[in-house]
Formats: sequence, structure tokens, C-alpha cells
Amino acid sequence: MSDEEFWTDDLVEDEDEPLEEIDSSKLKFTKIKDLELGMENVNIEATIDFVGDVMGKGYGEDPFAISFLKDSSGEVKMTIWGDNLKKAKKGQKIQVFMASVGEYRGELQLYPDRRRGVEFV
Repeated sequence: MSDEEFWTDDLVEDEDEPLEEIDSSKLKFTKIKDLELGMENVNIEATIDFVGDVMGKGYGEDPFAISFLKDSSGEVKMTIWGDNLKKAKKGQKIQVFMASVGEYRGELQLYPDRRRGVEFV
């Protein structure tokens, strides 16, 4: 799945609708080593291992940075967007909710749900 296919408005449900609170104690978290291309609704608990340079800072663009998340089993790439960049620091614990697993340039990449996204813990 390419970035263009994933980040379409068709995939974003009513953005004005309030979201239910997520009780992370009731979720099943997948280990990074168990991620496979095409998986959906994946929850990950990890630590940020790397945050790259901020890109997309032009007029009207959402800033983003490439990051790598790690847990005891491995590492995976994920793009961090917008306001979450201010919170994203190496060593920060993070939970990623309802993500899908895609591929970009031959590497597995985690695509968090645009509305649920990530939580810094």
C-alpha cells in the first residue's frame, strides 16, 4: 500500500464525531517481530528509538518526521505527523492504536489510525 493509497479522505470517517475513550489495559498489543504486511487494527506498545528531521513544513502542509519504534522483539518504521512531533523524543514510550502494516521502499511500515493515532505514555 502506498502512502497515497493510505492517506485518502475516504478512509477517514466523520472527523467531527467524538471518539470513544480507549482503555489500553483491555487491548492486545502485538510484538513488532510479529507484524506482517497487510495486517490491520494492530496495537503496538514500543519506545521511540529515532526521530528524523521534520519535513513538510511548507505553507498548508502538515509537518512530519520518519521515526523508528522498538520493543524487545524488533524495530519498525512509522511516520509521526503534526502536533505529535512536539512530543516525540528518543526514549519516549508510545502506544499506537488501530494501525495497519504496509510497506514503503521494501520496508515494513506502521500506519497508525488517523483519528486514534498514538498516545505518549
